[in-house]
Amino acid sequence: LIFFCPTNTVMQISSLLLLLICLIDIHCHAENDEHHRQQQSTEMVKQKPGRHLLTADVDNPTSDLIDSDIRKKAFTFGQTKQQRDRINFILKQMQQMMLNNVKMEQLAVADTKSMLPSMEKSISNQIEANLYQSEDSFRRRLQDQRKNASNSSIDYLKHKPHKEQPGRFMDSDPHGKSPEESGSHYEGDIVLTPEQAEELYSSLVHKNDRRQKRKFIALNARHWDSSQERLIELALKHWENVTCLRFRRRFDTPKGNRIIFTDVDGCASNVGRNPMKEPQYVSLSLDCMKLGVIAHEVAHALGFWHEQSRPDRDRFVNVVWRNIDEGSLAQFLKEQTREVDSKGIPYDYGSIMHYRSKAFAKNGDLYTLLTNVQNYQRTIGQRDHLSFNDIRLMNQIYCSHVCTPLNCQRGGYTDPKKCSRCRCPDGFTGKLCEIMQTAVDWLHSPNYPKAFKAGQECSWLFRAADGLRVELEFIERFDIYCKAEHSLCMDYIEIRNSSDFANTGMRLCCHNVPKQRIYSSTTDMLVLFRSFYRSGLGFRARVRAVPPSGEWENWGEWSPCSVSCGGCGNAIRRSAMQRKMLCRLYSCK
Repeated sequence: LIFFCPTNTVMQISSLLLLLICLIDIHCHAENDEHHRQQQSTEMVKQKPGRHLLTADVDNPTSDLIDSDIRKKAFTFGQTKQQRDRINFILKQMQQMMLNNVKMEQLAVADTKSMLPSMEKSISNQIEANLYQSEDSFRRRLQDQRKNASNSSIDYLKHKPHKEQPGRFMDSDPHGKSPEESGSHYEGDIVLTPEQAEELYSSLVHKNDRRQKRKFIALNARHWDSSQERLIELALKHWENVTCLRFRRRFDTPKGNRIIFTDVDGCASNVGRNPMKEPQYVSLSLDCMKLGVIAHEVAHALGFWHEQSRPDRDRFVNVVWRNIDEGSLAQFLKEQTREVDSKGIPYDYGSIMHYRSKAFAKNGDLYTLLTNVQNYQRTIGQRDHLSFNDIRLMNQIYCSHVCTPLNCQRGGYTDPKKCSRCRCPDGFTGKLCEIMQTAVDWLHSPNYPKAFKAGQECSWLFRAADGLRVELEFIERFDIYCKAEHSLCMDYIEIRNSSDFANTGMRLCCHNVPKQRIYSSTTDMLVLFRSFYRSGLGFRARVRAVPPSGEWENWGEWSPCSVSCGGCGNAIRRSAMQRKMLCRLYSCK
């Protein structure tokens, strides 16, 4: 459990420790801390605009904010090496959380001296709120999620809008790991307020700690160069293009619920509105200057958690705990049900908020997340564009009051930008998403068997008769660009075979022909081909309508032979569904 430490109440702390068997006892020295912070503020090193305005003390990883006596006392609770290792791990986490909070405080002091008197008290209250964590509570939660998982299945280029889903980001780095994984924050790129940290580890309810919808104001607290400013503006503009949200840039003294873009600590953001009604920071270092990454961090600021931290995630992905770097295990904890409201939108493998397959792995060859349906493995982790459901969720949270709902089809919803039309999933169009491409019984990439060109795309909808389903089988060759080292599709063929065409489907890519046949769960299957980065030899596939599994056995009696005895003819029998016939050669006796 994590508690706020009351100033000068050592007896109260001791009572809590005895009652809760806490393993960490961080003593508060409010007066000394206040003096230390003021001293740091006067010794602030002035650096060039746009870079880290931090003191050497904060940048020094050996700077210890935890009292040495308290550290020794914590270790007395460890009876075994495993327990002592766990205590050490928790102490390191608490040290990093406190360092991050000090960085944020010093950033505010350095950049907003004029606002220091009005903000100093509230910021100090947050920083002075020392956090307590019960090792036993943390371990139980981690072990419970491990147990549950073991039971489950296995440089900016251009801004080019997509036809049906505007704003695909053509600036993804085809090499290297996601920059959000470089930070030491909770879930890699999330900065927790003390209230959120307390909620995460203690399950205590804060009645007043509710994220609120509000008008956001974007403010640069740094002197970005023109190209970096343009990237931030484009990422904000993308959210404006697909939602009712509006951002206004301001240059006055930051106060209230504003977003401040800075570069203090990698790629990181608070989640949702600061409950103290203070500005919140979105940190973007140079490695984070990609449209997809910026849009991801802005989504955190607007209230989005990571997709794989949803309470229902074990139904869709399996966390491979043994492959995760020991210092990053907490990055894979699930959020509490009361903390996440998905508005009924299903789990989305293609969300821009989803971790990649090998996030926080001990080495680059190990998977830390396995999709329960294997064909979705290369779908997770993309930072190319907001998925349809990312946009739909944002609109449901902030824009549901704008329009009178229309009777949209195929998972579409009323477009808050144009209330007379529906916003449609990829592959559909029309006022109500009722227009689709005519189905065929085969499909292939453009120009097949020759190579397709980068930038080409196709959409197919296949519909079987009532009572049947669609079967898709790839034949011949298969060549679509992927990042094999990250198990991630860059270009792809996507199959949406669930009942919700708004949800991202399984994405297939790389250079091996998929061996398994793919079936629709209903009478319809949507197939999308998208090539954004490279040309390739492409694919060819065959489509047919088949009965649901097991129904081939429901047949009537054979008919009489078509010829008299002594000849060779054929006989037929019909399925119980009366929609398919099975023929065979039949030798009469």
